Amino acid sequence: MNDLETGQNPIGLTESISEMASVDWENLVDHRTCVQQNEPLARVQEKFRQADVSFMAVLDRKRVIGLCARHEIGMCLGSQYGFSLFGTAPVRDHLVAQPLLININQLWADVLQRVFSRTGESFNQDVLLVDDRCTFLGLISVQTLVRLQTRLLMQSIVQLEQKQAEISRRNQQLTEDLRMAREVQLAMLPRTVPTIPPEVAPDSSVVRIFSHYAPLGLVSGDFFEVFPIADDAIAILIADVMGHGVQAALVMAMMGALIQNHREAASDPGRLLTSLNRSLCEILKCSNLWTFVSAFSLVIDIGGGQLRYANAGHPCPIHLRRGSGRAVHLDCAQSSNGGVLGVRPDVTYRTGSAELKARDAVLLFTDGLFEIRGEDDDILGQERLLELAAATMSQSGEVLVQELLNGVRGPSLHGEFEDDVCLLAVEIGDIAFEKSRFQVCME
Repeated sequence: MNDLETGQNPIGLTESISEMASVDWENLVDHRTCVQQNEPLARVQEKFRQADVSFMAVLDRKRVIGLCARHEIGMCLGSQYGFSLFGTAPVRDHLVAQPLLININQLWADVLQRVFSRTGESFNQDVLLVDDRCTFLGLISVQTLVRLQTRLLMQSIVQLEQKQAEISRRNQQLTEDLRMAREVQLAMLPRTVPTIPPEVAPDSSVVRIFSHYAPLGLVSGDFFEVFPIADDAIAILIADVMGHGVQAALVMAMMGALIQNHREAASDPGRLLTSLNRSLCEILKCSNLWTFVSAFSLVIDIGGGQLRYANAGHPCPIHLRRGSGRAVHLDCAQSSNGGVLGVRPDVTYRTGSAELKARDAVLLFTDGLFEIRGEDDDILGQERLLELAAATMSQSGEVLVQELLNGVRGPSLHGEFEDDVCLLAVEIGDIAFEKSRFQVCME
């Protein structure tokens, strides 16, 4: 035999085969048994017996022309008169159909895909390994390739498990960070609300405020602030940052700081929104962050007997006029001339007003309250929300808030909100307005 016909090499799978790396195919060669194309079948059969292999390469010198199989040659020579008829026939006339050749430079994924897509008897054939010139380098058995596939699969599983463990660790850390951010965010919301008169207990205040704050995730882009601007007036601002998650929460925190910086303008809602918008646009420009914030600024002026408000692209609050039994949207058209905050720095927002009477209530909310889908996949919408508010306006305090939430959830397919939700109910007590002062009606 020549050098290409020498013995069998042990299988040597490399110890570290990367998931995407090339395989050293020569290390996987099972044997290099071969015959020249003109050798007679009788001599080929003897080589099969000596080498104890099932397949041999058939060469034209060093170039591969095909593959011959022990059992096919044995069937030819073992049949009646077979040896005398076929013993001297050249092996090139008895090659297996469609042998599989792989190039030494091929990636393992391509090779395994070709090997294991074979069907029938061809599945068990050895694979011919060649170089770029089709020079014979050896034969690799299917069993070796199965072991290779198993090894790669096990390594892939280990790598996936390691990656999954790392992802789980990072997710856990992120969840813990978000929980902490949630606590900080909730701490930024008003824990107590001002009273009118200032010295009375909350239950005795002329103005009582009830809230429902429910982030869709751990953190929210919704926000509200309540603070006194006089002994007989309270300012309220509700805002909704575009989007969800951490970015919205960070912008929300920034809005809270801006409101504190501009509290002196809060008695004039239009002026407050104008100042907030200018500062927000400046910050967003410096950060290259694109976002926007809808906001509604409201002043409950008990002394003046009026509501003063300005709107920056926010859903218009609902005014419950309990004396007349009507629920109406505030006339936001008179105060909405600038759109959302954070887009145009030169906007000047107008201040609108409405008469305030005893036992009135105002509902302020973010769009998550009414952008909820029913069984017909339609959005609830602001007009339907107005109808629900009218149906529950006889309730007061926390009952009013809960009844409205129940009414909104009623037509929902899943009974759950699809966005952050913030709802404020501002109730006016039994008071008598007299020009520039008020009296609390004692029961």
